[in-house]
Amino acid sequence: MKRTKVLILIVTLVLLVGSVTGTAFADVDYSQWDSQAAYPQDVVGTPYFSSVKYLIDKKVLTGYVDGTFKPENSITRAEVAVAITKMVNRTKDVDAMAAKNTFADLTGYDWAKGYINTMVDAGVIKGITATTYEPGKNISYAELITMLIRTNSGAASELENYGNWPNNYIQYAQMYNIIGDVIITDWYAPATRGDTARLIYRVMPKSN
Repeated sequence: MKRTKVLILIVTLVLLVGSVTGTAFADVDYSQWDSQAAYPQDVVGTPYFSSVKYLIDKKVLTGYVDGTFKPENSITRAEVAVAITKMVNRTKDVDAMAAKNTFADLTGYDWAKGYINTMVDAGVIKGITATTYEPGKNISYAELITMLIRTNSGAASELENYGNWPNNYIQYAQMYNIIGDVIITDWYAPATRGDTARLIYRVMPKSN
């Protein structure tokens, strides 16, 4: 009789534990276990995803506060200066360089000024004129590829063999397959955020 009561008690406890456990696991959102859930959903499943994911992980680029990346949007000269500074791991220079007044049109761009000056000092970017940078202007594919190639100091001597800007940079980019499968039909058109991410990813040292 005692043995029967013990068995009944064990079975009852098992059923109770199973019930509580089932309820607890029912509250877990398993969708968050998907590694893509932490990234902008408008690039998931697109050719941009690998590049955007890598650059977000490395804090080179960010998405928007609404959780999107907007890969078809254009990107400004200020935003690219920030991204390239991070790409080449020169952020340690930014605070000191923010005090320089290299360009007269950076009012309202305090978040980018140190990055712009850092890349000017590194010879990676130049102003539109000697005193203006036009930070809010959409960057063209030609300007973008030029900045990216200039991060390789060894390219300068070879570029002299390919004529004038931007043809020399375009030819260099094509020769060394910097463009990859990014389709550029108009080098003077504004570069998209998605294409910018893919091109930065191709150039960025993966050891950073």
